[in-house]
Amino acid sequence: MFSEIRLFRRRHATFTPPNLPVGIRWSSSQGYLVQIPDWIRPSLEAVRLPFMPQVLLRFLDMLEDDQASLTDLATLAGRDPALAARFLTAANSPALRRGPDVTGIDDCLATLGTRLTRTIAECLAIESGCAHGGEQEQIDVEGIWRHSLRVAEMARAVAIRTNYGDSERAYLAGLLHDIGQLLLLGGVGERYGCWLQNFNVESKLRDVEELLFGTDHAAIGAWLVDQWHLSSFLSDAILFHHKRHDEIEDADQLSKIVWSSHVIDSCGEGSGLSGGEDLAAVISMLGLEPSEILAIRKQAWNQVAVLSEALGVSPWEEAAPLPFPAPPENRQPPPQHDRDRDCAYSEVEIRVREMAIMQSLQRNLSTLCREEEILVAVHESARILFGIGRIAFFFIAQDEAVASAPDFAGQPALLQHLQIRLDTGRSLAASAMVGKQPRSTFDKELPVPVSLVDVQVARALQSEGVLFVPMCIRERRVGVMACGVNLSQHARLQKFLPRMVRFAQQAAVSIEAWREVRAKEERIAASLYSGYQQHARKIVHETGNPLGIIKNYLTIVSQKLPAGNSAGEELEILREEVDRVAQILQRLNDLNEPMPATEPVDLNGMINGMLALYGETLFASQGIVVEKELSPSLLPITGSRDSIKQVLLNLWTNAADALSDGDRLLISTSDNVILNGRFYAEICLSDTGPGLPLEVMQRLFQPLDSRQRPGHSGIGLSIVASLVEDLDGLIKCRSDAGNGTSFVILLPRGMESAAAAS
Repeated sequence: MFSEIRLFRRRHATFTPPNLPVGIRWSSSQGYLVQIPDWIRPSLEAVRLPFMPQVLLRFLDMLEDDQASLTDLATLAGRDPALAARFLTAANSPALRRGPDVTGIDDCLATLGTRLTRTIAECLAIESGCAHGGEQEQIDVEGIWRHSLRVAEMARAVAIRTNYGDSERAYLAGLLHDIGQLLLLGGVGERYGCWLQNFNVESKLRDVEELLFGTDHAAIGAWLVDQWHLSSFLSDAILFHHKRHDEIEDADQLSKIVWSSHVIDSCGEGSGLSGGEDLAAVISMLGLEPSEILAIRKQAWNQVAVLSEALGVSPWEEAAPLPFPAPPENRQPPPQHDRDRDCAYSEVEIRVREMAIMQSLQRNLSTLCREEEILVAVHESARILFGIGRIAFFFIAQDEAVASAPDFAGQPALLQHLQIRLDTGRSLAASAMVGKQPRSTFDKELPVPVSLVDVQVARALQSEGVLFVPMCIRERRVGVMACGVNLSQHARLQKFLPRMVRFAQQAAVSIEAWREVRAKEERIAASLYSGYQQHARKIVHETGNPLGIIKNYLTIVSQKLPAGNSAGEELEILREEVDRVAQILQRLNDLNEPMPATEPVDLNGMINGMLALYGETLFASQGIVVEKELSPSLLPITGSRDSIKQVLLNLWTNAADALSDGDRLLISTSDNVILNGRFYAEICLSDTGPGLPLEVMQRLFQPLDSRQRPGHSGIGLSIVASLVEDLDGLIKCRSDAGNGTSFVILLPRGMESAAAAS
């Protein structure tokens, strides 16, 4: 056996510099990183992980249970390292990752959403059900599952006992510490399962892994976690869990916890502990008594035993390692007609199963709301079903002359610069789309030579070659699914090609159905908009006359006033407001009309004028005291006078509704406010009212249901936010229940105004 391993290694030789841990390479540009030999990487990138079917079946049942919460689903997913890793991989993929790290299983499911979570879970079940033959299926993963769960439970308990800050991270690290074994079992050669069974001592297994793969399962597990771009301490704990006790003493606390939990679980079964120097190191590092360690181990073993019974997993029994079963020497092959009949039945079974697959896929994809969501779901489904780590899509343009890559985060951005001409003689990609047949750069007989476009697609996918699977609906061509593959993957996928073609067809059906729905919605929206415009023109026309009469009457009244009468200024403000209402109504004629022209705006003067017009009605009549702290050095800004007025009036109206007799509203201005290198003028509105509830703060600038507040439209603050954005400004709110509310509005200055202000 060892001679076979050495021969295999010579074909895929790698070099490990001296004094570096297995799996770590030095790079002058990247420093110390976990590296995986190039020849094995594509097989691992597909993240094919053997999981516990009992856990997955329970998870699928829970997805259909309306009473099951996200926490329930996350707890169950956290009971299987393969299932947890699958969701972590999807949630941290470029297509879905937004903002901070997604480390918790509950955060993963929240990121994926129920629909994509269900799609991934069902694809995992389908992939398992469609697997045929191969020695890998004969490997029992229950041992890895039990050991991983016990280490996870112990890591959590140890973290709590030693006051480590994040016990759930310790649980996750323990759960995933042997995930590299599952990656190798699911992604690399069937023979690994045989060695996994025969080498129950992990140190010997790691020697075989290093000879065979140039790395080991600890490095491979750490490499997978590194793909999620999380804190390196999580992957370090996985990478270091087989280090010597004198080495681990210098590592971080999380690595010590996982290493110790792994040692504790390996200390034998029963009431005693036997671990030699490793166990002594655990006691020294953790500062725990042997009785405490024994209690932790006993509790973890009991917890996993109870869980196994609840899931229907057979009781654990230690057995001697056995090689794969050999066929009986005297067994006679069945007659030819029996074999033909069995093959026919098998083909029918496969076809029925694939029909169920497509129905399930179609059901899940039909619930998605955006084309990008569909592509992400198809991408993840293909990775699971066919073990392909690198996938891209090209869609045919309406003129059917070229195909281009859509813009979504799940595929290389470089592909958006490519256009594939739909001429069968120009590229394999075009040949696949036009001829509706899968084409690959590894095919022995090519209908056309491999073109530069084909090469560029392969290079963008960072793969040796590419397999193009057509996406079509009967006679209609939609596009192509490009799969980055190497030679061994191409050979493995040959038996799946018919299924891949049907999968791509179903994806095309879902995408085209979504596009048809969107086109129908756009037609309906266009029709409604046309009717709205006609109605708006009628309203504008009918309101124009009375507004004109009011404005003319105000002019007549102002002319009758004695010279110097202060009421004349108030009438002038009122005429400006009539003009503003007329302009707002006029904009109903065209929703795409640009914002009103900008002009110099005296903010202090505007606030004083608006208070003269609205102060009595909004505030004084209700006993609300208005105070002003207007900066005398505030210079005019450049902006839309009407928009700023509308912002203030909406905020004042809301304040008047919320405040009571005796409450106060402070209106202040200041200048020369600098934020991120830009100069702003600031308007601040602070009141002593009851404050805003948390549920309102969470949706502060979003339209509210008007039925919740009779007599109000529910869109005032959403309009305010939109207007401030159009002004290129910023608005912030701070509110505490019982302590009032403050709005801060920052309006940008031009460079000249900023220089004058400074």
